[in-house]
Amino acid sequence: MKRTPQSSITALLDGIEQAKQKKEFNILKDLKTLHAQYTKVNKRDYLALLDKLMEKYSTDEAAVIHAALLKKCQAGDMDAIRLWTELQKEGGSGAAEVNIVDSI
Repeated sequence: MKRTPQSSITALLDGIEQAKQKKEFNILKDLKTLHAQYTKVNKRDYLALLDKLMEKYSTDEAAVIHAALLKKCQAGDMDAIRLWTELQKEGGSGAAEVNIVDSI
């Protein structure tokens, strides 16, 4: 059975909704999905995909926690940076490994 462009976009939207329900937040994966779909779907479907991702990241308390942790990391909080690194490893986001060296 060949997938139509509409069935593909519907499957992507369903996948985003399932990830939202499971509290799976992988920004890199979602950005790669957006990039890959840019030339493959029409503008309306692409905007629907973008809207769904915006909803996923803006309405969940995990987004608030993520933003607070990121803010602490940007401020140089070493414990926050360690936690961020551990979360990236667990999430399998493909982020480069960061080694933190304390010089006390």
